[in-house]
This record gives sequence, C-alpha cells and structure tokens, in this order.
Amino acid sequence: MIGLSDPFTIATVDPKGLAARLGLMPGERILEINGIVLHDEIDFGSQISEEELTLRVLGQDSRERVVQGIREYGVPFGAAFEARQPKRCHNNCVFCFVYQHPKGVRRELLIKDDDYVFSFVHGNFITLTNLGDAEFQRIIDERLSPLYVSVHATDPEVRVRLMKNPKSGRIMEQIDRLVAAGIEMHTQLVICPGINDGAILTRSIEELGERHPAVRTIAVVPVGLTKHRARLPQLRTFTADDARAALAETARLARGFQKRFSSRVVFAADEMYVLADEPVPPARAYEGFLQLENGIGMLRSTMDRWAKAEDDIRPRNGARERVVVVTGTSASPTIERLLRERAPDGVEATVCTVTNDYFGETVTVSGLLVGADIERALLAHGAGDRVLLPPNCLKEGEVFLDDRTRSDLEARLGVPIQIGFDTKAAA
Repeated sequence: MIGLSDPFTIATVDPKGLAARLGLMPGERILEINGIVLHDEIDFGSQISEEELTLRVLGQDSRERVVQGIREYGVPFGAAFEARQPKRCHNNCVFCFVYQHPKGVRRELLIKDDDYVFSFVHGNFITLTNLGDAEFQRIIDERLSPLYVSVHATDPEVRVRLMKNPKSGRIMEQIDRLVAAGIEMHTQLVICPGINDGAILTRSIEELGERHPAVRTIAVVPVGLTKHRARLPQLRTFTADDARAALAETARLARGFQKRFSSRVVFAADEMYVLADEPVPPARAYEGFLQLENGIGMLRSTMDRWAKAEDDIRPRNGARERVVVVTGTSASPTIERLLRERAPDGVEATVCTVTNDYFGETVTVSGLLVGADIERALLAHGAGDRVLLPPNCLKEGEVFLDDRTRSDLEARLGVPIQIGFDTKAAA
C-alpha cells in the first residue's frame, strides 16, 4: 500500500511538465529512474537531471509499468511529492523544543527529525548520533556538502549530559571524519546557562574553529524555553548578563579567527544583541549571511533593506493606507526605531508587538508566533487597512503553528494580510 511516508508518491502534476507528458498521475509512486531505486531526494535529484529517462512506476492499482521520455531543456519535471517521513532523532536533549509544545498541537510538530538528507537538501540541523557507517560513507562518496550540524558542546561528557544519548560524546570523532573527507559543515551551539557556557563554550568554539574551513561557520544561539516545561529538566533562562558574556567571548575568538583565516568563523544570534542591548554588527561582519535562517544577521538584513527602501511597507496604488507591521517582542524595538528614523511616505505605519502567550513570554522571536496570539494583538491594536506579517511564522505562507491559517485571519479581521516587511527578520 502506498502511504504518505513513501518517497516519491506523486501529490500533484503540472500539466505543462514532463511528468504530465509521461502520463504520471497523482497517487502513483516512482520506484526507479534509469534503474536506480529511489530512497530519497538525493537519489531523485541525481537521476532526474539525465536527458533520457526510464521510470518504473507503481500505479494506485498496485500494478507496475515502465515509462520513457526525453527531458527537454527548460521543461520542468513538473510533479510535487507527498512528504517523506524523516529519519528520527534518537536524543532526548534537555532543551528539545519538540517537548515544549502545549497539548493538542498537530502531530507533525512533534516529529523529531534528525535526517542527513534534509540537512543537505533543506539546511536542517542534525546531530550525527543516528548515522551508521554506511550513511557516513554515502555522505562522503556522494559529496553531500554542506551539512548543518548541531554540536552544542565538543566536550564529550557535557554533550552527553545535554543530549541524554551515550553516542553523542563521539561528535568530534565524527566531525573529523567528515573534515578529512572534505565535507563542509555549518555548526551551531545552543547555549544553556550553567551547562555549556563559559569555559565549555570557549572550548567548543576553539575546537570547531580549528577545523576551519571545513567547519565553515559556528553559530552561538541562546536556548529557547517555553512555559510548557513542567515535567522537563529545569533550565535557567538566558539573561542579559549571559548574552553580554557570550557576545564578549564570541567577539574575542572571532578576532583571532579573522587574523588566522580571514574569516570570523563564529557568529552570535540576533537575540543576544537584543538581550544585551548591544548594536547589531554591520553586514560585512556576517560574511554573506551563511546562517541567516538560524537567526544570524536577520536584524541587520532588515535594517539594511529598510535603508534602501527595499521593504514591503510602501503604499500600493498610490492610496494612503494605515499599515500595521506585526512582529515579536525581540525585533519590535528595531522596527519601531526604523519607522521613527525614516517614516515611509504615503502610509501611516504602526508596529503591533505580539506577546507570545502560546509558548510563553520568554519566547520572543517572530518565527514562533501563532495565529491566536496575532489575532488577539491585532484586535487590541487595530488592524488598519493592511497587515504585514513576518513570513517565518507561517508554513508555506499560509498555516501558523497552531493550525490557524492566514486566510482565516484575513477573513476574521476584514483586511488584507500581506507577508512582508521583515522578510529576512526572525528576531
């Protein structure tokens, strides 16, 4: 039986694509391309680029057939596939965000993925703890680079304490295997005060930095804690003092790396600058924003886009509008300041700062805002003539974490809801 978790079960077919020309239909499953069995996106991507294609297909009637075609230049394959279930995480990290949801959330939010394919294809962070020797060898043989690796601590005992998995202490052995093979990595250290900060943080940055350029970047990120931790290990909230200490050490080590490698290598998350009330570094300090989706440089990107008038707040059709910009509490001071310093012509722009009641007030990033909290805040603030939402709080531009949709919110408020303004800002 074909299930949603089967790779390459066709969900939709574009009538203008090659899949339609080959007679492929939704619900059918592509088993092989040119004799290669498809296990994941990597297999598909390596074969679908060939000019001559022979596909073995399993129909909804459980019968197999073979179809052949020629891929013409500029013609897309034109099929979307059902979501594949990712390789699961074997860790029980003391700070795992999956465990910090309220009851009743949709099932997919409780899936702990730790899939090296998703890391290579989508930039998801993985821990390497669930990889066997054959999978490591595939990464090396097929040059699956870069990968995104959650390290948290290079000290074996500390990493085991954080991740509750005896296998997690082998991280530097695993990284060195990838380094020797020329696999590039972007890494992150999620900092839990009292566990992997201070001297442990220094050691982690130094040991990872020694592996540059294979370890291309190191992101230092404060732990995110929600109010739903009653039965979870007690962790201390990341404070302004913690942020100042981590920023100072990160900056010190970055200066050393800059002299040795002509790269800072290590970068602090935007939240740290906000917590410490420190200025956000200039764009050149982010060296191309290589961990932008991890909250490294998003505020700077927003500020620079605003300075160049590359935002979405400008009036549409020449009509004067009341535009409400929605954001989380972390980015709110920055966006308020941008509006004060250079108010856009033709609109009356205000900021609606949303306090996160769903996860708790300690969660301040806009990427974790939910529909119910946004609606509540907008009803109190007033929705104006148009609302701008940060896009990172929506899945595929439509669904919030609490399963509410942008369309429903638009209907309830009675105003257009646009995705924009802080397109690059998660803080």
